[in-house]
Amino acid sequence: MSGYKVISADEFDRRYKAGQVHLIDVRNPPEFAGGHVEGALLCPLGELNPGKILADLQAKGFGSDDTLYVLCQAGMRARQAADFLCKATDAEIVVVEGGTQACQSIGMPIRRV
Repeated sequence: MSGYKVISADEFDRRYKAGQVHLIDVRNPPEFAGGHVEGALLCPLGELNPGKILADLQAKGFGSDDTLYVLCQAGMRARQAADFLCKATDAEIVVVEGGTQACQSIGMPIRRV
């Protein structure tokens, strides 16, 4: 059994609208620049450093009782990152099914750089 949960983009959208969420996007920089969910922190899968990610998030108010949401383009890289992150923290890790594509298709705020 995996140590992370998977939720739909619709459920993520509800949680996103309800308050502050801690969100990382594990795609590469050009993909991220092309469009990412507003507020996402870029953490490319190939450079994933759980200690640095957690330190960066803690500086933004992330605590051990908070949930860390993980996105990629469609879901596969996010699952790999979630497996890795679960070994580094006791925080709840949640993968958004369908990734950025699904979030964009339901009208979530997307930022382009």
